[in-house]
Amino acid sequence: MSDNRILLIDDDDAVVWVVQRALEPLGYEVSAVKSLREGKRALAGFKLILLDMMLPDGNGIELLSEIKTLNPEAVVIIITANGRMESAINAMKEGAYDYLEKPFDIDELTITIKRAFRDIIMREEILALRDKAEEKSPLQIVGKSKSMLRVFKEIGKVAPRDVTVLISGESGTGKELVAKAMHNNSARKYGPFVAINCASIPKELLEAELFGWEKGAFSGAIEKRTGKIHAASEGTLFLDEVSELDINLQAKLLRFMQEQEYSPLGSDRTIKANVRIIGATNKDLKDCVKKDAFREDLYYRFNVIEIKIPALRERKEDIMLLARYFLEESVRLFDLTPKDFSKDAIKAILDYQWPGNVRELQNMIKRASILSKSALIEPRDLFYEEQGFCSIKDFLEGKLNNYIHKMAGVENSSLYETVITEVERALLSLVMKETGGNQTKASKLLGINRNTLNKKIKELKVS
Repeated sequence: MSDNRILLIDDDDAVVWVVQRALEPLGYEVSAVKSLREGKRALAGFKLILLDMMLPDGNGIELLSEIKTLNPEAVVIIITANGRMESAINAMKEGAYDYLEKPFDIDELTITIKRAFRDIIMREEILALRDKAEEKSPLQIVGKSKSMLRVFKEIGKVAPRDVTVLISGESGTGKELVAKAMHNNSARKYGPFVAINCASIPKELLEAELFGWEKGAFSGAIEKRTGKIHAASEGTLFLDEVSELDINLQAKLLRFMQEQEYSPLGSDRTIKANVRIIGATNKDLKDCVKKDAFREDLYYRFNVIEIKIPALRERKEDIMLLARYFLEESVRLFDLTPKDFSKDAIKAILDYQWPGNVRELQNMIKRASILSKSALIEPRDLFYEEQGFCSIKDFLEGKLNNYIHKMAGVENSSLYETVITEVERALLSLVMKETGGNQTKASKLLGINRNTLNKKIKELKVS
């Protein structure tokens, strides 16, 4: 029964015999090894591991730390003859599922094993449900540039290690996506991912939002409420725009990060919470420290590991990759006919500096996919609010289309001569107003001879 396989790491033959005799009749398949070295080699494929604290080549706690990195899916139950308080605390701090003292009661062991496998199944069901939800609304970090490959490698290294991380980068670069990727690739992926934007909540309310409150803690607190930290228990709390935290609240957050405990507003009781903190900022926190806007001790607490997200303009080779990804996503999401970008649109997209980064690109592609009337998306569909991206050709086509449609049924309309004359008259009139009637300046702006300009003004009766 591959789903019921158990790895037992213990050098005591009597314990191995007892565990196998108790569990194998229940349908469990117990494989036993006798050292840390053998245990490390045997980890792959086991969902549940029974680990002795004291082994011939070292302490089981050392291997427990490695298991959480090498096989984060595994549930580890510590078994030991050394029932000291510090041992139990250290085991649970390092992520052990449970802690049993030798000689253990067989009934207690079987109950713990059954509960552990039940929790494993529940976790897998939660992951399956989450994966289905993400299929409907995919969350991907798209990129093949060197700078993004560096970010992917850093996520891979940092995600399994339960440390505080600071993600820095301009607004719209995808800092929350990076935080979610770290959560989803960590042992905490079975727990919740809770995000809060520190800049979007008034500072007087943010403390209550984070820590929760007791009934009557402040005006309007008509009932008790838990906060975001409680909601993120056993998971990840993502604090976006962490530079905007009030200086007094920073002290309380620092205490929580150090002690993993907090007190709700209006309460004297202390609550423990096992939460990983990931912060994000679009500001230089070191500069905020210099300006006394951010606590230095909190800065160092956050800055254990920093992942810097490049601006979109710094990863040019990713721009069209992202644009096409967002276009395919929009076509699917809004049930549109397949669309593509014209050559002019591609050039416009690549030439633009994208001050709003990936978020701006995503929103622009989404809007263009809906508003474009043809299968090809043109610059005017993308940048209709940006005059710099509306060519003269696009402008004239837009203005003349309706007029030409009306004139199509009129015989001998002299359409060419009429349009050219009116466009020329309008152009000269606007330029003369712009230059205050100075024909020398107007001729330079138009790029024609002054005598030619004078002649045309008279012919077209430009006032």
